[in-house]
Amino acid sequence: MYSLGEYRVSMGKLTDTKISEKNLTTVPKPVRNFLDTGAGDRIEWHVEDGRVVVRTDGEG
Repeated sequence: MYSLGEYRVSMGKLTDTKISEKNLTTVPKPVRNFLDTGAGDRIEWHVEDGRVVVRTDGEG
């Protein structure tokens, strides 16, 4: 479930990524497009009710 302002959108599994040896991963293009983010933008990672939620910096 993704948060867009006050709206919640369930898109199901878009893709998967692998965590590197340095604990890095790539934000998949469909997610970047949905969040309207790109190189240099910041995103926030939250854990809410047992789910990981990704938000753009300053959202909600």
